[in-house]
Amino acid sequence: MKYLKFLLLFIPLFGKAQSKTIMGKIIDENGPILAANVYYKSNPALGTTSDIEGFFKLIITNRKDTLVVSYIGHEKLNIPFMELKRNEINIFKLKVKSDVLNEIVIKGRDPISQQFSVVKLNKMDIYLNPVAQGDPLKAITILPASTIIDETANPSLRGSDPDRTRVVLNGVPIYNPVRASQINNQGFFSLFNPELIDKQYVYASNPPLTFGNSSAGLVEIQTTKNLENNQLKLSSTLVSTGFLVSKKIKNQNSFLQVYGNYQFSDAFIGIQEQNLPDLSNFNTLDFGVNLAFELDKKWILNSYTYFIDEAFMGFNERFTYRGPFNSSKTRVFSVNSVDYANRNTYLSMNTGINFENQNFEFGNTLSDQEAKQLYLSLNYKVNLEKIDIQSVVSMDQQFNSFDDTFAEFFYALSPESPSLSSLNSLDNNALEGAIYASWKPDSKITLSSGVRVNLPTKSQSSFLSWQFGTKYKMNNHHSLLLSGGKYHNYTTPSIFRPRYDLLNSDQIALDYTYEETNTTMTSALYYKTEGGNQFILGGIPIDNIQTLGFEIFFKQRFNSNLSWSASYSYIDQNLRIGDSKFAGFRDADYFIKSTLEFNHPKWFTVSLNWIGRTGSRYTGIVSGETDPNSDFFRPLFSNELFGDQFNDYNRLDVNINKYISWNNKELVLFASVNNLLNTQNQRRDQYNEDYTARRFDLFQKRLLFFGLVWTLN
Repeated sequence: MKYLKFLLLFIPLFGKAQSKTIMGKIIDENGPILAANVYYKSNPALGTTSDIEGFFKLIITNRKDTLVVSYIGHEKLNIPFMELKRNEINIFKLKVKSDVLNEIVIKGRDPISQQFSVVKLNKMDIYLNPVAQGDPLKAITILPASTIIDETANPSLRGSDPDRTRVVLNGVPIYNPVRASQINNQGFFSLFNPELIDKQYVYASNPPLTFGNSSAGLVEIQTTKNLENNQLKLSSTLVSTGFLVSKKIKNQNSFLQVYGNYQFSDAFIGIQEQNLPDLSNFNTLDFGVNLAFELDKKWILNSYTYFIDEAFMGFNERFTYRGPFNSSKTRVFSVNSVDYANRNTYLSMNTGINFENQNFEFGNTLSDQEAKQLYLSLNYKVNLEKIDIQSVVSMDQQFNSFDDTFAEFFYALSPESPSLSSLNSLDNNALEGAIYASWKPDSKITLSSGVRVNLPTKSQSSFLSWQFGTKYKMNNHHSLLLSGGKYHNYTTPSIFRPRYDLLNSDQIALDYTYEETNTTMTSALYYKTEGGNQFILGGIPIDNIQTLGFEIFFKQRFNSNLSWSASYSYIDQNLRIGDSKFAGFRDADYFIKSTLEFNHPKWFTVSLNWIGRTGSRYTGIVSGETDPNSDFFRPLFSNELFGDQFNDYNRLDVNINKYISWNNKELVLFASVNNLLNTQNQRRDQYNEDYTARRFDLFQKRLLFFGLVWTLN
C-alpha cells in the first residue's frame, strides 16, 4: 500500500559481535544521564553512548585497557576494565565540574525540561526502537502517550489531533514535518535523519510556553552539538543507497556533516507485489548539511539545511471511486542559530526559512500548493541561585497559495465528475512573546509557571496562554508532577481547510515516575478540553473535544541479554455538538504496546513489538440515493455519528540485526518484518456504486525489509 513506504529509511539497529560485554548505568545528582560518552582510553573511536535511562553496553576487546566515561560539564571517569563487574550493572556517578562555566552545563542539558512530563531520546534510542524503522518521529509510536491510529509519522499525543502538536528543530517550528504526503497532508515518514540528531524531547502534554503554536504536545529536536571523530558511513538497502560524511574543522568544537540518499521502489515491490496492491512506484532524492562552528568560547553558530525531491504513484479509493493517485513534492528549509553563553546567562537567536511545492492528482481533484515560511526568535535565559527565568519573542510569518480543482460533490470523485476551481492565497503573521520562571526552594520541590501572549495582526484574535507546574521528588526513586494550563495554536492550511484557525485547549495532568537500576515505571492521569474552529465530515461544527485519559508504562531488565516493556492506555474521548455527545476519534478502551528484546553479544539482537488497540470509530453509510447532478449515488450516513467501529487493531513486528567490528570499521546487517502475522487491520470503509455492499481498506500487510550499513572511521 502507498502508506507503507517505510523502506525509504535504513534501519541500523546495533548489536554486538564479541562474547564479552560490560553493562553500566551513568547518573549524576539529578538522576540518569542521557547521551554520556563511553569509550576505550586507547581508542576513543571504540565506544557508545548512554540511553534515556543512563544505560549502556560495551564490548570488551582488551581487559588491560581503561574505560572512559564523560559528559559535558562533568568530571571524567577513568576505570580499568579489570575492576569492572561483567555479570551485573556497574553504576557510574559523575560529578559536576566545580570550575566549569555554567554556560557549558546549559548547552549540555536544558534545565527547563526537568519541570515537564518529557521523554528524552537520542540517536541510539531511535535506532534500537523496534517500531521506529530508523525514523525519529516514528520512534514516538512506542511511547505510552502516543495515540497514532493511522500509521503515519505525524505525532498524536494523548488523544489530540496531530495538527495540535508541533515539531521544533533547533528552536524553529517545522510544519508538515513528513515526507510522502497524502492528500490530507499526513505522511509516512519524517524529514529528519537520526544520524544528525543529538537529543529529541517529547512533551506529551502541557508543552513549555517558551515554544508557541501548540495546544497539545511538543517534539523538540536538537541536532548534533559535538563530534567525536571523523567518519564516513555508506548504506545500501532494499530500496535505497546513501552516504554520510562527518568532518571536524578548525577545532574540536567545529564540524561539518553532509549526507544524501536516493530511494527507489523496483526491488521492494518486486519481491512482495502481492502485499502492495496500492503501490506502483516511488523515488526520492534528499540531502542535508549540518554545520556547527565555534566563533569563540562563548559564541556558537549552527546551521542545518535540508532538500528533498520526491514522487509517488499508486492507487487510492474513496467512497465508490478507485483510481490512480500521483503526488510529487519539492522542499528546502534552513534552520540557523547563534548561541551565546556566559556564566549564568544564555542568549539564542534563531532563524528559519522554508520553501515547498506540492502537486497531486486523484480523480477530479488536482492541486498545486506552495508554502513559504520565515521564522525569527530571540531567547534569553538567566540562571540564578534557585530561580531560572526565560523570556522569548518570536515572529512566525507564513504564506500559502492553492491552485486547486476539486470535486463539486464530495462523493463524486471520478475524472468525469463535476468539479470546481479555486485560486486562493493566504498569510498569517504570528507575533508573540513569552516569559517562563521556575523556582527550586529545596532539593525536592520545583515550582514553575509561564505566560505567552500575541500581538494581533490583521483579523487575528488576541489570546493569553498560561501554565503552571509543581514537581515533587520524594527520593531518588519516586517523583510526582502536577501540571496544567491553557494553550493556543493556529491550524496548518490544506486543500480541505485553506485557512488559519485559532485553536485552544485547557489541560491538567498528574504524572508519576519510579526508577530503579533495572526497573522503570511511569503513569499519568490527564484531562483536556480542546476547542476552536473544528469540523467533521459534512462541515458539522464541533463545540469541543473532551478527553480523560490514563496511561501506565513498565520496563524490566532481567539480565544483560533480556529486557521487556509494556504500556497500557485508556482514553475516554467525547465530541460535543450542541446538546449532543458522541465518541471521539481516538476513544479507546485499551491501547497496549509491548516490546521484548534479546541481545546476545556473540550472536545477534532480536526484538519483538506488539501493538493492540480498540478499533477506531467512524460514521457508516446506510444507503445511497440517485443524484442526477453528479451521476453518482449520494451517500446517506447513519444518524448516529461515529456509531460504527472497525475491528480491533493488532500488529506484531520483528527486527533482527548483527554488528561486526574490525580495524576501526563497522558493519551492520539488519532485517525486519512488519505485521509478521499479516493481520487484516481495517483502515477505512469502502462501498459499491449504490452503497448496498460494504468492504474495508486495510492497513499495511506483511512486509520484508533488509540492508546493511558500513562505517569507516
